[in-house]
Amino acid sequence: MALPTAIFATVASLGLASAAVMSSVDVQVGAKRDQGSKNAIAAADAGAGVALLRLNRYAGALSTATPCLGLSGSTLVVTTAAADGWCPEVSGTVGSSTYSYRVTPQVIGSPMTVVATGANGGVSRRIAIGFKATTVGSALGAEGLIGIDEVEIDNNSDAQVSVGTNGNIHVHNNGNVCGNIRHGVGKKATFDNNGTQCKGYSITEGNISLPDVSTFMPTDIATNNSNFRLVACTKTKPVAEPPGCQTDTYTGSWSSTEPWNPKTRTISTGNNATLTLGGGDYFICRLVLNNNVNLIMADGAKIRVFFDTPENCKLSAVATQIDIENNASISSTGYQPELGKFDVPGFYLMGSPTIASEVRWSNNSGVNELVIYAPNSHIQLNNNATYIGAVAGKSVHLENNAIVRQDAGFKPPQIGGATLYQRQSYVECTGATASPPNANC
Repeated sequence: MALPTAIFATVASLGLASAAVMSSVDVQVGAKRDQGSKNAIAAADAGAGVALLRLNRYAGALSTATPCLGLSGSTLVVTTAAADGWCPEVSGTVGSSTYSYRVTPQVIGSPMTVVATGANGGVSRRIAIGFKATTVGSALGAEGLIGIDEVEIDNNSDAQVSVGTNGNIHVHNNGNVCGNIRHGVGKKATFDNNGTQCKGYSITEGNISLPDVSTFMPTDIATNNSNFRLVACTKTKPVAEPPGCQTDTYTGSWSSTEPWNPKTRTISTGNNATLTLGGGDYFICRLVLNNNVNLIMADGAKIRVFFDTPENCKLSAVATQIDIENNASISSTGYQPELGKFDVPGFYLMGSPTIASEVRWSNNSGVNELVIYAPNSHIQLNNNATYIGAVAGKSVHLENNAIVRQDAGFKPPQIGGATLYQRQSYVECTGATASPPNANC
């Protein structure tokens, strides 16, 4: 009687142990699949992020004939659409996961869709993201003050426009923002020491991309520009030489270095002078104004001043490529808001990823009417000056009573050429992969 009892007890114990083992195995398999699923969705999102980065960096290289970006080996190339009307598949790896994505061909000004698939541990997830197309001008129109990495507003400064950054925004020491605020994803807006935001405006989270100046700067700017208008004439009769010399108006004394130094490619004037620009696109290294100097954009002119890289200009860090101080200012005779005229000069700095560069206004620099676009440079605006227009830099600091504002109806000048994209929609695809790539999404 003892033997059967022992056998039954052993069988029962083995059964219970087997059940526990099977349960443990099921839990481990489920945990592994769950981890693989999380990694797969993260990989899909990373693939979509790579697609967005490449579009914003190389959108200017796309055309109607070649509206897609693809890979030839490991080299990114422009290419045609595939037979199904979508761009060819692009794949890559991120950590232990893989991703692949397909994008709709670029149509200038139209939204685009990317479908990205991530895979990890035998699990795959698929997402579809809509990209909204915009331009640099429209980005500046939505936010009058942008610092890609950071914005700081302090010491009684006032941003009377919407402010955006992909990093943190700090408003302190009686600084104020009278507009909406956008800080970066996972970042924050901080207010201390009487820093404030006007009532009725929002604080949101989100990132945007701003393309480099090189994406919309004329490709022949080095040889086809308005610099000749600033050159001092070697003779004026019977015909002025060199051709076009002294076409711009200058109240100071023309010389081989004033107001234009062709060796250093610098615009710099004498004290208490006025320089009126009436050309089109200028291509320089530095702009230096001080001691009651006024730089004016002539009525009817469409002035764009492009700044070459610090490397090409043989400048070292920190390279101050715009330096305005001691009551110097920039204005536009075409800026007449009461008549609905908002023409202002634009200053576009290429900057450098390796040599630090900056834009600096200081010491009571009056009222300035302009657009500054310097996505690779720090912008410092301070000391009782007012800036009417739009400002965008790698980082921006307003201090000591600086004011940035826009009059009602103001629109930044149409920069043209540069299209940028940002996320507009996100969905996960739940059905099987089919044709088109965004089927079942």
